[in-house]
Amino acid sequence: MYRDLVVEAKWVQGCKTRGALWIHDGKVQRPHALLTSGNHSSGFFNGSLVVEDVILLEMAAFDLICKLEKAGLDLHSVDRVVGPALGAIELAHAVARGISHHRSRGGRRDMRVGCKSAFTEKEGEGAGKTMVFKKRPIKEWERVLAVEDVLTTGGSVEATISAIEKAGGIPLPFIGLLVNRSGLKEVGGRKLVALIDRAMPMWVPEDCPLCKAGSEAIRAKGENWARLNAEYV
Repeated sequence: MYRDLVVEAKWVQGCKTRGALWIHDGKVQRPHALLTSGNHSSGFFNGSLVVEDVILLEMAAFDLICKLEKAGLDLHSVDRVVGPALGAIELAHAVARGISHHRSRGGRRDMRVGCKSAFTEKEGEGAGKTMVFKKRPIKEWERVLAVEDVLTTGGSVEATISAIEKAGGIPLPFIGLLVNRSGLKEVGGRKLVALIDRAMPMWVPEDCPLCKAGSEAIRAKGENWARLNAEYV
């Protein structure tokens, strides 16, 4: 447990330093995040600033794999790692590569220990929208680990698990995440394992408690980043 807290603290600080993570401290003078959806939030995570750095992504995949293994995932049971496009494409590849290396420990080089990756893409619009495999289909009976860069509601990863099942794959009982901002512990009966597990609530503008307290909603990028992170009494 202590090591998990140390690992999480390391990633919280590292992501904050890179401008990838911001969490409101409750001071009403401090602005809060206006998300692309139009909702307001007490936190913000920009996963692209992690996955674009191949060394950082490799480190994240390694720590996430260690947490998944500690949570009970048998790394030898993973045939493929799958995430929803676009945010989790690189993450799925990095985790699959990391699992392959874990299974090759001791200097053994064997193509049979290799773990594959794939990703799902959106199909349809509105209520009929689903996630499907378009460019890299999975094989029937493959045991599949689902991953996501940031979990907000769980909708995309749940739709990805549905796509895995429809393709004949077997979703494993864990979901690997860079950030779990949802406050959930599981999705579809599958345990959520995240490098950073911090609830960051979202509200429609008219229900936002931070607005009601006097905090201003601003986009959490560009020149606004300095305002979000300024010193406030």
